[in-house]
Amino acid sequence: MRQLSIILCLSLLLSACASHYGAARIVSTPPGAEVVSGEDGSSLGVTPTTVVWKDSSSNRQHLILRFQKEGYYEKVSSFWLSMRHATMEQAEEDSDLVEVVLQKKEG
Repeated sequence: MRQLSIILCLSLLLSACASHYGAARIVSTPPGAEVVSGEDGSSLGVTPTTVVWKDSSSNRQHLILRFQKEGYYEKVSSFWLSMRHATMEQAEEDSDLVEVVLQKKEG
């Protein structure tokens, strides 16, 4: 009985520490825009790209991204991302599509 209690406690602890993943397939018109995190300003890649986020919670995450490309106005976009996947690979295979259109600067 004691052994069963220990196993149950360990499984609860391990499941509480489980990571959850969400991914977005990010495309822009035109392609080649740098994707920048609104949270910390880090570069996440150049469109088209797939970005994976990891969190200890399975709650949806509100993400803010900035898009930059020479000759185009900077654009900020936000969206909700479901952290529903148990692995990074699952998240990449079932990524949400995020599409952004950049406006060309005049002159």
